[in-house]
Amino acid sequence: MNTNARRVAAAIALIGTGLAAACSTGAEDDTLTVCTNTPFVPFESQEDGEYVGFDIDLMQLLADRLDQRMEVVEIDFDSIQSGSALDSGTCDIAAAGITITEQRQQAMGMSQAYYRADQAFVTTEDADIASLDDLADTRVAVQSATTGEAYADSIADRYGFEVVRFDTMGAIASALSSDSAQASIADLATWTRMVESDSGLVLVDAIETDEHYGFAVQRDDTELLEEVNAMLDQAFEDGTYAELYEQWIGEPYTEGSVD
Repeated sequence: MNTNARRVAAAIALIGTGLAAACSTGAEDDTLTVCTNTPFVPFESQEDGEYVGFDIDLMQLLADRLDQRMEVVEIDFDSIQSGSALDSGTCDIAAAGITITEQRQQAMGMSQAYYRADQAFVTTEDADIASLDDLADTRVAVQSATTGEAYADSIADRYGFEVVRFDTMGAIASALSSDSAQASIADLATWTRMVESDSGLVLVDAIETDEHYGFAVQRDDTELLEEVNAMLDQAFEDGTYAELYEQWIGEPYTEGSVD
């Protein structure tokens, strides 16, 4: 092959590589990948093999705004809240009832608040537990890497209970049913729905912690973060948020409920 032929072949190869990269990028741009962790009713769960919930519907609004197809990726919550799933490219955005904390804001780009949350103290109807004072020598189930876990850890010595950690809320419910744990501390909205659907569970008390949920993106992805906040602003303004809030949270949304 002469020199000119080699140059032409090299140019064709470079063009081909560029086209392949462009096609690959275009394909990726057609999809909004969303990391979540289920079950976390009413924010995310599966029904008939489909992901549903408050977070899922808000993410669909974002995908529609971006003219993308939404794809949900199931992953452990620790990888979500630490930011590692976003940093590794597992997903573009995380939607999993993520409480906004200073530590998480340093690791990820966090959206404006879209839900105000508290913790709940739950047990079973057969347990002789009526308050935190009755938790001595019991096992209290929490979801790993959550603010519920942090709260339980902070009071465990005072009330004399052992904190046991699980990856999902479903595993916690199973632990209570099997008596491998006697109580649980986790997010109020989720426990409220789970108690409603399981007559064996009892919501003993709500614990006001004044938390706020946000969606998370990779720390430097300011473009996507701006789109998330714009989506939420529009949903608040045009009433879509209020409709979804009443559908999934089960009560009317009043202005200021997120503050």
